[in-house]
Amino acid sequence: QKDQETSQASTAETTATTMVESTQTQKSSQSETSQSTASTSQAVSEDSSNTSSTTDIYSQIQAVFPDLALPKDVPLASGKVLNAATAGSQSDASILYYGLDQQLSLNDKALNEETPLAAFQSKEYQSAVAAVNVTADDGGQAVDLGYGITGHMQGAAGSSYLSWQEGNWSLTVRAVNQEEQDPVPVAKEVVAYLEEAMLPAPEVGQITIDVGKNDHTATTVVWQQEKMLRTVQHQDARSALEMAVSMNQ
Repeated sequence: QKDQETSQASTAETTATTMVESTQTQKSSQSETSQSTASTSQAVSEDSSNTSSTTDIYSQIQAVFPDLALPKDVPLASGKVLNAATAGSQSDASILYYGLDQQLSLNDKALNEETPLAAFQSKEYQSAVAAVNVTADDGGQAVDLGYGITGHMQGAAGSSYLSWQEGNWSLTVRAVNQEEQDPVPVAKEVVAYLEEAMLPAPEVGQITIDVGKNDHTATTVVWQQEKMLRTVQHQDARSALEMAVSMNQ
């Protein structure tokens, strides 16, 4: 079970690392003919003085993947501007999001030197259910999370795992014992937020919040709808949920 979480996180990190590299490869070969939707849709100048608004960035990303449901809200720190890099095609799309001080053009090569705060992936599978690693476990100590929801906490390898179920969604919060992290307050905050916000309705979905991480893979929301597997990641748990919720609007 925990190996599945490690594998999922490793896969997400590897994908995130290659996404901008893939974008850079696309940049160097723009003179070549390509069948890739991502590479053929990059009509935006790489001039870093581009002053397009955040709204324009969302529109530009949607133009790259016109038939895909994409996040409509990527929360940023105050004063930051949304930037993005895309890679892949309609059937296997990847997007990295950045919160920067200035607006760059979509897929600007300068993004290779920046650190993403969030990511989105959409991949078509014949059977996407098998690709969702459900980690919720009803063993261990029962914890009242409010709103009639009971979580179950247990420890493994120096960490505490608090899991619960909401509809077809399984949720797990991991905290590091050595750093005296407590998964309960985070879990209660998530439960309270989901009482007022509506996540997409999946055949199966998994939300994994790793309190011990601070990069864009700290929270992963992955779900399957029909043959599409969608993954949202953000360094902040509430923000990751807001990204996923924005796809249900």
